[in-house]
Amino acid sequence: MNIDGKIAVVTGGGNGIGKEIALALAREGADVVIADLNDESMQTVCSEIESLGRKTLAIKTDVSKQEAVQNLYEKSIEGMGHVDILVNNAGIHMSGAFNKTKLEDWKRIMDINLWSVIYGVHTFLPHFEERGSGYFINTGSIAGLTGVEDSSVPYTTTKFGVVGMSESLAFNLHGSGIGISVVCPSLVQTRILEDELKVDSESDKAKIREKLLGALKGKAWNEFPGMAGKVVMPEEVANLTIKAVREDRFLITTHADTMDIVQERVDDIQSLIARKATEKAERDQMLIEMVKQMSNDK
Repeated sequence: MNIDGKIAVVTGGGNGIGKEIALALAREGADVVIADLNDESMQTVCSEIESLGRKTLAIKTDVSKQEAVQNLYEKSIEGMGHVDILVNNAGIHMSGAFNKTKLEDWKRIMDINLWSVIYGVHTFLPHFEERGSGYFINTGSIAGLTGVEDSSVPYTTTKFGVVGMSESLAFNLHGSGIGISVVCPSLVQTRILEDELKVDSESDKAKIREKLLGALKGKAWNEFPGMAGKVVMPEEVANLTIKAVREDRFLITTHADTMDIVQERVDDIQSLIARKATEKAERDQMLIEMVKQMSNDK
């Protein structure tokens, strides 16, 4: 798709990957609607878009509610005339043991991470079909390609749903003039871990995680032991996304080893589960040692 002159809507556009995709679209010549719950961050992004000479709107939206997504659609059409691109990016992370996860926690993450994408596609697809063109960009995760990569079972479940839905849509929309890409990042420096839903804050592991996140806050994650070269910035994800949209390419990954892990999953999922379980145990122990070291350094 040629992005110049197009009109895009970006959910979760107030920070992180959503913000950078919105700015990248504007630099490519698109006018952009920012949907988020944080008024201040939306206005900041809108100001940056306006400085690029593009038109923009900020629409406060709780993507977990169908009526809010419908309102986003109606306000976007009212303000922009039509929509060419929908970026279903809003999402949250969740940390905590599976056996501590309550059903209301499951519902919350499913509503935000998966149902919001369903609402977005359901609401905007008829408009795209009527126009004979359009593009969906759905934010998944490497956790939607290989389920043992993330310790949060609910998060992984939602991201598998996003990837599977996107793939099935790609089959069904092929040749219709409507494109779709799914973004599957690995480790990206955003606020998602700071803002995550915590379901087990009293366990020793959760307390260790909180100390680690406190140490990481405001710092470059690549500087910490074991993380060098493993973290990419949101701007890089946005650039990869723009390139994929131009090429009408379905899958967007951010790390060179992602497809190797996917291939390993296809070839021998049993061995992959065993290997990743061992790595997770080693990583948990490393976190414990890191927190001990940080305590000793004080």
